[in-house]
Amino acid sequence: MVEFLTDYVKEGGERLRGRCWSDAHNNVYIVKGHADHYPCVAAHIDTVHPMIPVQIIQQDGMLIGFDQRGQRTGIGADDKAGVYICLELLERFDDIAVALFAAEEIGGVGARHAPAAWFKDVGCVIEFDCPGHGLVSYTSGGVRLFQNDGEFIQTAVPVLRAHRLSRWQHHPFSDVMALRERFGFSCLNLSCGYHNWHRPDEYVVLDEVEAALAAGEDLLQVLGCRHYAFDADDRGDAASPLLEVTGLQLA
Repeated sequence: MVEFLTDYVKEGGERLRGRCWSDAHNNVYIVKGHADHYPCVAAHIDTVHPMIPVQIIQQDGMLIGFDQRGQRTGIGADDKAGVYICLELLERFDDIAVALFAAEEIGGVGARHAPAAWFKDVGCVIEFDCPGHGLVSYTSGGVRLFQNDGEFIQTAVPVLRAHRLSRWQHHPFSDVMALRERFGFSCLNLSCGYHNWHRPDEYVVLDEVEAALAAGEDLLQVLGCRHYAFDADDRGDAASPLLEVTGLQLA
């Protein structure tokens, strides 16, 4: 994946896909344009599924996979759907950063070791690593991702509502948990169209992937190249959430 991604960016050229490099932990970083603070989109490149030959077919608007015995198998949609969205957004914006992390599935190793120097110019992070459609991580691993009455979420909420991203939930670990704790900027984590993650019957709904891409594009437009701080200790946030927050409920 690291080789594929770095080659993909380089083949597109700096004007279209920016400048790319990887680190010792196999994270891939891309920067395009020039800004004091870049909006950053993120996903992870590892998967829980075994590295076996997989036939992926499109059926009824979905992508599903089969192994060599004809049995259903996972296709790495968690989080390759998010990777796809990030690469598409990269080409649609002049000033943008992309972070694609390794080893998320074993505790966010890549995000926990990402270099602080790279993130000093990042203003906020939008990750695409929620299943299904309509989900927004209010917390990740117990860590708050944005301030309830802050400029970041006040700016984002009209776009989230317009794209029917209104199911705020408490979610398990994701890369933005580590980033928010380490670097003190606001984050979002959104649905990106994969279902039944970590299971052999994993699948992708293509319309939901495209809907997530459209939401990401509109969010980047309104958030712009600004810094949206949210201190790591969560202090100074007495306001109530703008929407109801529930536990992890996917139905």
